[in-house]
Amino acid sequence: MRKNTFKVLFRDLRGRLKVIVASEVPLVEKFREVLAEVAAFLKQVRDQVTLVGFDSVLDEVYFFKFEKPEFYALQIYHVSLFGLLNGRPVGVPELLRAYYLDELRFIDRFFKQYAFLYEYYRSGFTEMDELLFVRGAEVGFPLLQEMPVLDMKFGTAGDYFFAKFMAYEDLRDYILGELAKLDGLQSPVLLEQSAARFEWSGEVINLVELGYGIWLSGQVGDGKVGLGEIFNWLEESFGLEIGIPANRFREIKRRKRLSRTHFMDLCREVLIAYMDEDDAYRPHKDGRLN
Repeated sequence: MRKNTFKVLFRDLRGRLKVIVASEVPLVEKFREVLAEVAAFLKQVRDQVTLVGFDSVLDEVYFFKFEKPEFYALQIYHVSLFGLLNGRPVGVPELLRAYYLDELRFIDRFFKQYAFLYEYYRSGFTEMDELLFVRGAEVGFPLLQEMPVLDMKFGTAGDYFFAKFMAYEDLRDYILGELAKLDGLQSPVLLEQSAARFEWSGEVINLVELGYGIWLSGQVGDGKVGLGEIFNWLEESFGLEIGIPANRFREIKRRKRLSRTHFMDLCREVLIAYMDEDDAYRPHKDGRLN
């Protein structure tokens, strides 16, 4: 229930931010409204997490590896975007293009500075999760020495970096879109988004379970389509990044509290419930309802 509540609140937050960003108010006022909305949401999440806690280490890892970084990345992104927009040079397009290219180089340097963690983030590795995403875990990485002072009740060694990776990837996409506009081209990011007709609003791990189910049951292309092709199709269809399927599949196999086929079981339950409900309102031959 907690995860579902967070997802609903986060989806509502993103909707409100889109309205604010699209408004005609001055940049500074727009920035203040956005940060106020995000800060209120993060406080609500922090209060709930510190009050209720987690049922298991696996739940704690999941929250600090996937959920909190996505939430916090929104704050980092908008702070960075404000700095980017506020610092734009006024003048010929060549100056603006050079400015954007400098910002891209800065982002690229950050990714290279934390190359090990960035690869861990992109590849979906799990071997160090209990060091990086459990509160109070001691990590001896020299690369983590530059991280900000943690809120020990609401922070881990890795969630800050994952949030920053997410935010900087979004900022990079924004800059690429602006460069494409300068060149009179459609942004490759917009092209990618236009191909994604629907948003996957559930947990990404459920999509992994679905992808393996499709592949193993041979439902696409008479079973001749490869696993990688199926996951590429799912990523393109929903506009998200799943990572390396094998690594995510290991997460499914290691489930303890949940069924290893949690998503498939859920689909079966809701489908049967829908059938039962439909049967209940199907009239008899004499016109009476069941």
